[in-house]
Amino acid sequence: MSHLIPVAAIARVTVLEGVRTRLPGLVVAVWAVGMSLAWFAGALAVMETEAVQAAVAGFFLRLGAVLVLTLFVLNAQVREFNDKGVDLVLSLPVPRAGYLFGRIVGYAMIALAVAILFAGGTCFFAPGSQSVLWGVSLFFELMLVIALSLFSLLTFSQVPPAFALVMAVYLLARSVIVLQWIGQGPIMPQGVLHVWLMNRLIDALAFVLPALDRLTRSDWLVYGTGGWDDLIFVVVQGGIYLSLLVAAALIDLYRKNF
Repeated sequence: MSHLIPVAAIARVTVLEGVRTRLPGLVVAVWAVGMSLAWFAGALAVMETEAVQAAVAGFFLRLGAVLVLTLFVLNAQVREFNDKGVDLVLSLPVPRAGYLFGRIVGYAMIALAVAILFAGGTCFFAPGSQSVLWGVSLFFELMLVIALSLFSLLTFSQVPPAFALVMAVYLLARSVIVLQWIGQGPIMPQGVLHVWLMNRLIDALAFVLPALDRLTRSDWLVYGTGGWDDLIFVVVQGGIYLSLLVAAALIDLYRKNF
Protein backbone atom coordinates (compact mmCIF):
# COMPACT_ATOMS: atom_id res chain seq x y z
CA MET A 1 0.00 0.00 0.00
CA SER A 2 2.89 2.38 0.67
CA HIS A 3 3.85 2.23 -3.01
CA LEU A 4 0.37 3.45 -3.97
CA ILE A 5 0.59 6.65 -1.92
CA PRO A 6 3.01 8.45 -4.32
CA VAL A 7 0.96 7.27 -7.31
CA ALA A 8 -2.23 8.64 -5.77
CA ALA A 9 -0.53 11.93 -4.88
CA ILE A 10 0.85 12.41 -8.39
CA ALA A 11 -2.53 11.51 -9.88
CA ARG A 12 -4.23 14.08 -7.65
CA VAL A 13 -1.76 16.78 -8.69
CA THR A 14 -2.35 15.88 -12.34
CA VAL A 15 -6.11 16.22 -11.96
CA LEU A 16 -5.73 19.54 -10.13
CA GLU A 17 -3.46 20.75 -12.92
CA GLY A 18 -6.16 19.97 -15.44
CA VAL A 19 -8.88 21.64 -13.36
CA ARG A 20 -6.90 24.82 -12.71
CA THR A 21 -5.90 25.36 -16.32
CA ARG A 22 -8.17 26.28 -19.21
CA LEU A 23 -8.86 22.64 -19.97
CA PRO A 24 -12.39 22.53 -18.48
CA GLY A 25 -13.43 25.61 -20.42
CA LEU A 26 -11.93 24.23 -23.61
CA VAL A 27 -13.67 20.87 -23.17
CA VAL A 28 -17.02 22.56 -22.55
CA ALA A 29 -16.45 24.78 -25.60
CA VAL A 30 -15.75 21.75 -27.80
CA TRP A 31 -18.87 20.05 -26.44
CA ALA A 32 -20.98 23.13 -27.10
CA VAL A 33 -19.65 23.54 -30.64
CA GLY A 34 -20.22 19.87 -31.39
CA MET A 35 -23.79 19.98 -30.12
CA SER A 36 -24.48 23.19 -32.03
CA LEU A 37 -23.12 21.71 -35.25
CA ALA A 38 -25.25 18.60 -34.75
CA TRP A 39 -28.43 20.61 -34.22
CA PHE A 40 -27.56 22.85 -37.19
CA ALA A 41 -26.95 19.81 -39.41
CA GLY A 42 -30.27 18.37 -38.25
CA ALA A 43 -32.05 21.58 -39.18
CA LEU A 44 -30.61 21.35 -42.69
CA ALA A 45 -31.39 17.65 -43.15
CA VAL A 46 -34.43 16.82 -45.25
CA MET A 47 -34.88 13.37 -43.72
CA GLU A 48 -33.31 11.13 -41.04
CA THR A 49 -32.62 14.17 -38.89
CA GLU A 50 -31.50 12.26 -35.79
CA ALA A 51 -29.15 10.07 -37.85
CA VAL A 52 -27.46 13.13 -39.33
CA GLN A 53 -27.20 14.76 -35.92
CA ALA A 54 -25.73 11.61 -34.36
CA ALA A 55 -23.14 11.27 -37.13
CA VAL A 56 -22.03 14.91 -36.89
CA ALA A 57 -21.92 14.88 -33.09
CA GLY A 58 -20.04 11.57 -32.95
CA PHE A 59 -17.39 12.65 -35.45
CA PHE A 60 -16.78 16.13 -34.06
CA LEU A 61 -16.79 15.17 -30.38
CA ARG A 62 -14.42 12.24 -30.93
CA LEU A 63 -11.95 14.33 -32.93
CA GLY A 64 -12.23 17.26 -30.53
CA ALA A 65 -11.58 15.05 -27.51
CA VAL A 66 -8.49 13.52 -29.12
CA LEU A 67 -7.02 16.90 -30.07
CA VAL A 68 -7.74 18.55 -26.72
CA LEU A 69 -6.36 15.69 -24.61
CA THR A 70 -3.28 15.30 -26.81
CA LEU A 71 -2.36 18.97 -26.58
CA PHE A 72 -3.07 19.08 -22.85
CA VAL A 73 -0.87 16.08 -22.07
CA LEU A 74 2.00 17.31 -24.25
CA ASN A 75 1.95 20.84 -22.86
CA ALA A 76 1.53 19.67 -19.27
CA GLN A 77 4.52 17.35 -19.53
CA VAL A 78 6.72 19.91 -21.27
CA ARG A 79 5.84 22.48 -18.62
CA GLU A 80 6.74 20.02 -15.86
CA PHE A 81 10.05 19.16 -17.53
CA ASN A 82 10.93 22.84 -17.97
CA ASP A 83 9.93 23.74 -14.41
CA LYS A 84 12.06 20.86 -13.09
CA GLY A 85 8.99 19.31 -11.51
CA VAL A 86 10.07 15.86 -12.64
CA ASP A 87 13.50 16.37 -11.06
CA LEU A 88 11.88 17.37 -7.78
CA VAL A 89 9.56 14.36 -7.72
CA LEU A 90 12.29 11.90 -8.65
CA SER A 91 14.59 13.35 -5.99
CA LEU A 92 12.13 11.96 -3.46
CA PRO A 93 11.87 8.21 -2.71
CA VAL A 94 9.51 7.77 -5.67
CA PRO A 95 10.38 5.28 -8.42
CA ARG A 96 10.12 6.44 -12.00
CA ALA A 97 7.45 3.84 -12.64
CA GLY A 98 5.41 5.32 -9.79
CA TYR A 99 5.71 8.77 -11.32
CA LEU A 100 4.60 7.56 -14.76
CA PHE A 101 1.71 5.51 -13.39
CA GLY A 102 0.60 8.45 -11.27
CA ARG A 103 0.51 10.74 -14.29
CA ILE A 104 -1.37 8.13 -16.33
CA VAL A 105 -3.94 7.61 -13.57
CA GLY A 106 -4.47 11.36 -13.34
CA TYR A 107 -4.85 11.69 -17.11
CA ALA A 108 -7.20 8.71 -17.07
CA MET A 109 -9.50 10.47 -14.62
CA ILE A 110 -9.56 13.52 -16.88
CA ALA A 111 -10.21 11.33 -19.93
CA LEU A 112 -13.05 9.61 -18.07
CA ALA A 113 -14.70 12.95 -17.30
CA VAL A 114 -14.38 14.02 -20.95
CA ALA A 115 -15.78 10.71 -22.20
CA ILE A 116 -18.77 10.92 -19.84
CA LEU A 117 -19.54 14.51 -20.87
CA PHE A 118 -19.26 13.82 -24.60
CA ALA A 119 -21.15 10.52 -24.42
CA GLY A 120 -23.89 12.33 -22.53
CA GLY A 121 -24.14 14.76 -25.42
CA THR A 122 -24.75 11.96 -27.89
CA CYS A 123 -27.71 10.76 -25.80
CA PHE A 124 -29.75 13.56 -27.39
CA PHE A 125 -29.51 11.85 -30.79
CA ALA A 126 -28.89 8.14 -30.12
CA PRO A 127 -30.14 5.31 -27.86
CA GLY A 128 -28.70 5.37 -24.37
CA SER A 129 -27.05 1.94 -24.67
CA GLN A 130 -25.23 2.99 -27.84
CA SER A 131 -24.09 6.24 -26.23
CA VAL A 132 -22.68 4.26 -23.28
CA LEU A 133 -20.79 1.94 -25.65
CA TRP A 134 -19.54 4.95 -27.61
CA GLY A 135 -18.40 6.62 -24.38
CA VAL A 136 -16.54 3.53 -23.14
CA SER A 137 -14.82 3.24 -26.50
CA LEU A 138 -13.95 6.95 -26.46
CA PHE A 139 -12.34 6.52 -23.04
CA PHE A 140 -10.10 3.71 -24.27
CA GLU A 141 -9.27 5.65 -27.43
CA LEU A 142 -8.29 8.66 -25.34
CA MET A 143 -6.14 6.47 -23.09
CA LEU A 144 -4.27 5.15 -26.13
CA VAL A 145 -3.71 8.71 -27.33
CA ILE A 146 -2.53 9.78 -23.86
CA ALA A 147 -0.05 6.90 -23.62
CA LEU A 148 1.18 7.59 -27.15
CA SER A 149 1.58 11.28 -26.28
CA LEU A 150 3.70 10.44 -23.23
CA PHE A 151 5.85 8.06 -25.25
CA SER A 152 6.28 10.60 -28.07
CA LEU A 153 7.22 13.42 -25.71
CA LEU A 154 9.74 11.28 -23.84
CA THR A 155 11.27 10.44 -27.22
CA PHE A 156 11.37 13.92 -28.79
CA SER A 157 11.17 16.21 -25.70
CA GLN A 158 9.38 18.90 -27.74
CA VAL A 159 5.71 19.48 -28.49
CA PRO A 160 5.70 19.96 -32.31
CA PRO A 161 7.42 16.67 -33.29
CA ALA A 162 5.61 14.75 -30.55
CA PHE A 163 2.24 16.12 -31.66
CA ALA A 164 3.07 15.35 -35.30
CA LEU A 165 3.93 11.76 -34.41
CA VAL A 166 0.75 11.27 -32.36
CA MET A 167 -1.45 12.66 -35.13
CA ALA A 168 0.35 10.66 -37.82
CA VAL A 169 -0.06 7.39 -35.92
CA TYR A 170 -3.66 8.19 -34.99
CA LEU A 171 -4.75 9.11 -38.52
CA LEU A 172 -2.89 6.16 -40.03
CA ALA A 173 -4.46 3.74 -37.53
CA ARG A 174 -7.91 5.11 -38.40
CA SER A 175 -7.41 5.04 -42.17
CA VAL A 176 -5.21 1.99 -42.78
CA ILE A 177 -8.28 -0.15 -43.51
CA VAL A 178 -9.19 2.26 -46.32
CA LEU A 179 -5.68 1.92 -47.74
CA GLN A 180 -6.11 -1.85 -47.69
CA TRP A 181 -9.40 -1.59 -49.59
CA ILE A 182 -7.82 0.69 -52.20
CA GLY A 183 -4.77 -1.56 -52.61
CA GLN A 184 -6.96 -4.62 -53.17
CA GLY A 185 -9.53 -2.82 -55.32
CA PRO A 186 -10.25 -3.53 -58.98
CA ILE A 187 -8.59 -0.30 -60.14
CA MET A 188 -5.17 -1.44 -58.90
CA PRO A 189 -3.07 -3.46 -61.37
CA GLN A 190 -2.49 -7.08 -60.39
CA GLY A 191 0.76 -8.96 -60.73
CA VAL A 192 2.91 -5.81 -60.46
CA LEU A 193 5.80 -6.00 -58.02
CA HIS A 194 5.61 -2.50 -56.57
CA VAL A 195 1.84 -2.82 -56.01
CA TRP A 196 2.35 -6.16 -54.26
CA LEU A 197 5.08 -4.66 -52.04
CA MET A 198 2.88 -1.67 -51.23
CA ASN A 199 0.00 -3.96 -50.22
CA ARG A 200 2.29 -6.03 -48.00
CA LEU A 201 3.57 -2.86 -46.32
CA ILE A 202 0.02 -1.69 -45.68
CA ASP A 203 -0.90 -5.13 -44.31
CA ALA A 204 2.09 -4.97 -41.96
CA LEU A 205 1.02 -1.54 -40.72
CA ALA A 206 -2.53 -2.80 -40.19
CA PHE A 207 -1.16 -5.72 -38.16
CA VAL A 208 1.01 -3.50 -35.94
CA LEU A 209 -1.31 -0.52 -35.44
CA PRO A 210 -4.45 -0.65 -33.29
CA ALA A 211 -7.67 -0.96 -35.28
CA LEU A 212 -8.98 2.46 -34.33
CA ASP A 213 -11.51 2.26 -37.16
CA ARG A 214 -13.41 -0.21 -34.96
CA LEU A 215 -13.38 2.09 -31.94
CA THR A 216 -15.82 4.92 -31.17
CA ARG A 217 -17.75 4.33 -34.38
CA SER A 218 -20.39 6.83 -35.43
CA ASP A 219 -22.55 4.09 -36.96
CA TRP A 220 -23.22 2.83 -33.44
CA LEU A 221 -24.98 6.11 -32.78
CA VAL A 222 -26.64 6.33 -36.19
CA TYR A 223 -27.89 2.76 -36.67
CA GLY A 224 -27.60 1.29 -33.17
CA THR A 225 -25.41 -1.57 -34.38
CA GLY A 226 -23.08 -1.75 -31.37
CA GLY A 227 -23.13 -4.90 -29.27
CA TRP A 228 -21.27 -6.92 -26.66
CA ASP A 229 -18.72 -8.16 -29.20
CA ASP A 230 -17.77 -4.55 -29.96
CA LEU A 231 -17.40 -3.79 -26.25
CA ILE A 232 -15.19 -6.84 -25.72
CA PHE A 233 -13.03 -5.89 -28.69
CA VAL A 234 -12.64 -2.33 -27.40
CA VAL A 235 -11.64 -3.43 -23.90
CA VAL A 236 -9.26 -6.20 -25.01
CA GLN A 237 -7.50 -4.26 -27.74
CA GLY A 238 -7.41 -1.09 -25.66
CA GLY A 239 -5.85 -2.96 -22.75
CA ILE A 240 -3.22 -4.65 -24.92
CA TYR A 241 -2.06 -1.55 -26.78
CA LEU A 242 -2.23 0.60 -23.65
CA SER A 243 0.08 -1.85 -21.87
CA LEU A 244 2.53 -1.81 -24.77
CA LEU A 245 2.60 1.99 -24.99
CA VAL A 246 3.03 2.39 -21.23
CA ALA A 247 5.88 -0.14 -21.27
CA ALA A 248 7.58 1.74 -24.13
CA ALA A 249 7.16 5.07 -22.32
CA LEU A 250 8.53 3.54 -19.12
CA ILE A 251 11.64 2.29 -20.93
CA ASP A 252 12.25 5.78 -22.35
CA LEU A 253 11.70 7.34 -18.92
CA TYR A 254 14.30 5.08 -17.29
CA ARG A 255 16.77 5.88 -20.06
CA LYS A 256 16.52 9.64 -19.49
CA ASN A 257 18.89 11.51 -17.22
CA PHE A 258 17.22 13.98 -14.85
